[in-house]
Amino acid sequence: MDPRYRIHDTSEIISPGLVLYKELIAANLRRMLEIAGGPARLRPHVKTHKMREVVAMQMAAGITKFKCATIAEAEMVASCGARDVLIAYQLVGPNQPRLVRLMKKFPDCEFSVLVDHPSAARSLSDVVAAAGLRAAVLLDIDVGQHRTGIPASDDAAALYELVSNLTGLRPAGLHVYDGHNHQPTPEEREAAVRSQFAEVSRFKSALERRGLHVPRVV
Repeated sequence: MDPRYRIHDTSEIISPGLVLYKELIAANLRRMLEIAGGPARLRPHVKTHKMREVVAMQMAAGITKFKCATIAEAEMVASCGARDVLIAYQLVGPNQPRLVRLMKKFPDCEFSVLVDHPSAARSLSDVVAAAGLRAAVLLDIDVGQHRTGIPASDDAAALYELVSNLTGLRPAGLHVYDGHNHQPTPEEREAAVRSQFAEVSRFKSALERRGLHVPRVV
């Protein structure tokens, strides 16, 4: 057994239970920062832990931007004092007014969301605008996984322009998830990711030539 995971006294541990190794988490954070070259390029996804304690460790390491999958996760991160939280899904139905309530509860935190369809963008704008607010929205670009998002295309450009013109929304950039890349070697994965990102970069430039503001790519 790896001695780093040995627990010398288990008498007070409830089973089943979640055990965290703070020193190992801290070492992983240091390695993340080393790979990225600093906290500015990092936006860790809280779905991997869903815990305030880990968010606090990340913030102490200088990380200021976070990503999550649900409204509940977004509320948890904002309650830790985070100022930049991306909900990496398109919000529809009851989740749209839930976003409004979240924005009102944590006015010092910028919550951003994704869109990949005009009807969802319009309905979200209506709900947010009715509350006198504007929601930051990233266009979700599909680069090959085909789970969510819209391919970089004329339709995608039209959708981004629509977001720019809707009263309740503010265009906040592009979102890309390339989780379908499982090439067997790092070199093959890097080549695939570079090719996919080049397409996104060309699309971003095309939007900017149309006079559209694209402040970031997540």
